[in-house]
Formats: sequence, C-alpha cells, structure tokens
Amino acid sequence: MTQSEPFPSTHSGVYRTAADVSRLQSQARASGLAWSEIDLRASPGKHAAIHALAGAIGAPAATFGANWDALADVLQDLSWVTAPGYVLHLRGDWNASSDERATLLEVLRASADYWRSKGRPFIVFVDGAAELPSWT
Repeated sequence: MTQSEPFPSTHSGVYRTAADVSRLQSQARASGLAWSEIDLRASPGKHAAIHALAGAIGAPAATFGANWDALADVLQDLSWVTAPGYVLHLRGDWNASSDERATLLEVLRASADYWRSKGRPFIVFVDGAAELPSWT
C-alpha cells in the first residue's frame, strides 16, 4: 500500500484490529472513506449486533429485515453513504455463540468480496480476533 492509497480495494477484507487504529481512522477519513464504529460489547447476541451494525452504517430502518440476509443486503448496497469506500471497526468482545460469530464473519467477508469486485474498498477491523489476518 502506498501513502496515497492506504486502503486499496484489492485489500478489501476482514482483519484483526491494528494496534494503532486511530492512525488508520485518520488515514481513512483523509481518503474520504466512511468510517463506522460498532461497539459489540453493548450488543449481546445476534439481533443486537445486527441492529448495531445496521445503525452504525445508517441502514434505512423502514426496510431493514434484521437478519443475516438483510445485513448482507445492506452491507452490499450502501447507496445512502456518499463515500468512495467503507471501513468498519467492530470494537470489544462480542458475547455471541461461535456459530453467530462465524456467520457474522462470513457476512462481512462476502461483503468485502462484493465491494472488491466493484473496485471499492470495504475493510473491517475486528477487535480481539486473533484468528483473522493482521492489517499490513
């Protein structure tokens, strides 16, 4: 990655949160990317997490179905967000089952794949996710 393009679309994906997340946030905002903070500590369980994610990205409440498919749909639309790309920071330990966590990561990865195919960055940083690759 170059200084002029710190978040290329080719790096769209789901990553372990970097130690210096404030620097990443500054770079993303300087690049015009939409940065959303989602506090999963305040969102125990599937439904609360889905609503927290949808709320953080400003998903239209009237049409949001509040399930995994609906979350995937809004993450792969984002037409209401005026930005050349998107960065989500999922903060805190999420109190969810391993199946729910796996499904959330699957939805986020599929969304990153979608946006990569469109040539737009979609990058997700997840706190405390040792199983995810690090951001380089």
